[in-house]
Amino acid sequence: MLFTLFWTFFKIGFMSFGGGYAMLPIMEHAALSHGWLNTQQYSEAIALAGMSPGPVAMNSAVYIGYTAGGWAGSVFASLGMMLPSAIIMFLVATIFYRVYDNHWVQAALNGMKPAVIALIAYAAYTMTIQSGLVKGLSISTYASAAICIASLIAMIRYHVHPLVIILVSGIVGIWIYA
Repeated sequence: MLFTLFWTFFKIGFMSFGGGYAMLPIMEHAALSHGWLNTQQYSEAIALAGMSPGPVAMNSAVYIGYTAGGWAGSVFASLGMMLPSAIIMFLVATIFYRVYDNHWVQAALNGMKPAVIALIAYAAYTMTIQSGLVKGLSISTYASAAICIASLIAMIRYHVHPLVIILVSGIVGIWIYA
């Protein structure tokens, strides 16, 4: 079990590009296919990981590892998630500055950017559907959309700190959904 956790998260960490949110669909597939979490548990894990300090992918690995194998599972999943980044960054730091200006490297990076955005959008979509807040058009759906749009505007236009957005959204959620 521990080796499976380590190896699964090592592969996720090694093959995923674009940061923690881009890893979420791959992590979801792994957690569900191994039976470590069900869909509802995964959705709750990501919500908790996103609100906790630190990288969402690492927080998710800790949670999934703990659910699957206790404290040892969280350590093995965390090591599996962390080691690929450490290895890759070491290699990149020693090589990348030499090839960064290469036309082919720039072209590959430009091609990856839209795919990473799509992975993040997919994670947002699946979290929205799995949260249970959106079940067709209702007052609840419109309220969720309004909170989302207001949060986005507050961050982009007024540079409101994300922690303030989370706290205010929680208060508004209590007012609307309680």
